[in-house]
Amino acid sequence: MPLTLLLTALLLAATVATANAVGFEVRAHDLDQRWHAVEAAGVPADQLSPARRQVSEERRRRVGPLPYPVVSGAAISDPFRQPEAAGDAAYRAALVAARGRAEASLALLRDAEGPNGRVAYEARLAELARARRPVDFDTLTRRWKEEASVQLDARQRLAIASGGLSDGLPSDVTNAVAGLTALADRAGQAGIATQDAGDAISLAQLYLTNRYAILLTEHQAVMSELQGTAGVLQHKLDLRVKADKLLAGLPDLLQQADQYGAGNDFNGRANQVKANIDTARTAKDDDRLDVALADLQKLTDDLQGAYGGRLPVGNLPCQNDSPDQLIVIHLATQQLMAYDKGCPFLRTPITTGRPALPTGRGTFQIFYKAPNYQMVSPWPQGSPFYYSPTWVTDAMEFIGNGTFLHSANWQPDSTYGPGSQYGPYASHGCIHVLDGPLQQLYDWAKIGATVTVTD
Repeated sequence: MPLTLLLTALLLAATVATANAVGFEVRAHDLDQRWHAVEAAGVPADQLSPARRQVSEERRRRVGPLPYPVVSGAAISDPFRQPEAAGDAAYRAALVAARGRAEASLALLRDAEGPNGRVAYEARLAELARARRPVDFDTLTRRWKEEASVQLDARQRLAIASGGLSDGLPSDVTNAVAGLTALADRAGQAGIATQDAGDAISLAQLYLTNRYAILLTEHQAVMSELQGTAGVLQHKLDLRVKADKLLAGLPDLLQQADQYGAGNDFNGRANQVKANIDTARTAKDDDRLDVALADLQKLTDDLQGAYGGRLPVGNLPCQNDSPDQLIVIHLATQQLMAYDKGCPFLRTPITTGRPALPTGRGTFQIFYKAPNYQMVSPWPQGSPFYYSPTWVTDAMEFIGNGTFLHSANWQPDSTYGPGSQYGPYASHGCIHVLDGPLQQLYDWAKIGATVTVTD
């Protein structure tokens, strides 16, 4: 009986040992497969090495002919607890590290995309939230790093092409949008259609919402559109400004011509030109405005050339026994007549000395000329005749007390002529001459030219 019991006990032990051995290998195989899956999920193999080593060591433990389970107590304890825990810890560490890399690459990409990456950034946050395994995070990391590299390169090239970035956007485009917006406002106030400008601004504003790669690709086309539209609109505005300026000066030119009986030659032309400009403006027809403005410019040039300074000499007679160069100052009419070899060639309105400081009468010769000359008051400060040092051009002195023919850029053209010696621009004795006629007179007159001042 004792022998039978012993044999039974040995048989039972062998059975348990065999079961334990089989169970160990099944667990070991399952765990190894699990770790292969973990590696495939992105856990580095070296991080699983300690766990694998522990399993191998347990498998190799032997005591004589008995297998590991007999001596290890595997039947009553779990030999895989520590390796399994180590593998799980390695997985968790790899997961945290992979997520950290993905978050860092996303932050880099967000910075690389500048102010227009918010929508894409929110979509990527959703991708990050859906990732579960280290390999998922590492896939995102690689993709986002590649995208960041593309955006950073595009941003750098865009900065060079646009002259720099302002708040992350191409400076030249943002400045062009601001300039065209201001120009459109001015044009609208002048009655110019600004639809094309509005379209170009809208296109540019939409362009500015893109990321750098697209900003770079479309940069030149957008800038060309903005500049071209601004150029056309500026031209239209310039036409109107120029027309307004010429029209504003036309009455003075016609008045000057009227003073000398020449206004009737131009009044009809002036009325027609003004009517043409009004028609073109009402129709917002820039081509017609171009033509009308050219006519207005021609009319202005004719008036300025013939009467706006150089009054017509008409059939005025030549003078016998006249010096080769003679300049006659008529105080009553405030006119200057220049005679070349006895025949008149230049006539212009002037302004002479005020009643308290009249221009000296008599016959004189030009003895000094200077293209630029500083007039210095001989009267002290506090005197009603004092004036600050003043530069004039084309100065010609003909009386030794400091009396010159010279320019007077502070005096409006329309104030020259009859009665101006009593007005606010009357001189201290010198002769004020309009710039155009004065330039011609200065170039013509030589030292020694005769100047006669007469009533």
